[in-house]
Amino acid sequence: TRREMGLDERCFNNLGMADLIDILSDSHPDVSFAIWNFLRIGNSGFNVKVYKINSGRRYKTAEKDIEELFRRLKYPSINVFEKSKSIERVVNQLILSIMTRGAAACEVVLTPSRRNVAYIAPVDPATIDFKYENGRYIPYQSGGTLKLDIPTFFYEGLDERVDDPYGRSPIISALNMVLFQLQVLNDIKAVVHNQGYPRFDITILEEVLLQRMPINIRSNEELKTQWMQERLNEIINLYNNLEPDDTLVHFDSVKVDMVGGKGSAGGGATIDPQKLMQVIDNLIMAGLKTLSTILGRRPTGNTESFAKLEIKLYLQGVKAIQEVVTTILERVLTLYLNIKGKQGIVEVEFNPVEIRTELEQEQFRQIQYQNAAFARDQGWIDQTEAANIAVGHDPVGDPDWEHLQPMKNK
Repeated sequence: TRREMGLDERCFNNLGMADLIDILSDSHPDVSFAIWNFLRIGNSGFNVKVYKINSGRRYKTAEKDIEELFRRLKYPSINVFEKSKSIERVVNQLILSIMTRGAAACEVVLTPSRRNVAYIAPVDPATIDFKYENGRYIPYQSGGTLKLDIPTFFYEGLDERVDDPYGRSPIISALNMVLFQLQVLNDIKAVVHNQGYPRFDITILEEVLLQRMPINIRSNEELKTQWMQERLNEIINLYNNLEPDDTLVHFDSVKVDMVGGKGSAGGGATIDPQKLMQVIDNLIMAGLKTLSTILGRRPTGNTESFAKLEIKLYLQGVKAIQEVVTTILERVLTLYLNIKGKQGIVEVEFNPVEIRTELEQEQFRQIQYQNAAFARDQGWIDQTEAANIAVGHDPVGDPDWEHLQPMKNK
């Protein structure tokens, strides 16, 4: 709401950590942009593979069951209004939870017959409290009244401490600097309003007024003070009612000068806000785990190689968040297969985020194909493993050795 967007020191004192992050993620440009980038880059799509427990081979039937679940979650309700429950939306909410809460949680809601999964419901980790009971942590909700010690509830934290089940939000360290920046911006606003624009500096020559004062008033101090105040009010009202394009016409008892504004004789900027804001911006970027290239504040002196290095470091942070999501999805999908009467090892992997051009991608892909074929020809791996390295699935046919032999001899 507009009331929440008008942030000041008073509302800071009345907000909890979770509420403060939620409001800043909507109202503060840097926090909002950092979360936006993590969501857009982090939710890059994913692949699911299932392997049989005994042989380690791909479990195609189980993979088809998971694909059927994902398709069914996209189906809209034909009876009532219902928001989308697609797996893509769930993943997006899990990534957002990790950014703002430092953890992700969800519950697998079963059908009334308990033989299938109805949908996956994300849960706000801020509503979860852990209690240490009988040698393990038990999650609770609703102020500790609702016990969630059930196999269909999942909770994973980011960078958990050894003795703490709660995760840590990657942007929480930026809050102090964000609040400080808002206070500085309010101070700069007041300074600019007071000193940033030129104003009239009017000096009333008291000696000239005294010479023009009637003789019968000069000897009476009370009347003298009243007369001087009346002349002062007349001059104040005169200049307060001036339009911007009015010409200044006055007696020699009034001296007009200018004060404030850049280049004026009596004022100007008393501080350099640019240097101060640059220091604050650098601290905010560090707290948001988002480097200058991502936020669009790349200094002119930085090279392209330095920008690529920043992006690679940033992608490592995105990967850490994705690993928390994949852990939850693997456990959720394993439970789903168990409900369907199947056992398998589920592996979820996000699609890599590409920062290379299409030409560079094709060149690297060609090198990958050649390396996989070379390892196969040397007897280090078989055809199936080489195919999975090269294209990510089992071979669909035998190699064309007649075509490859001349190239191999060459």
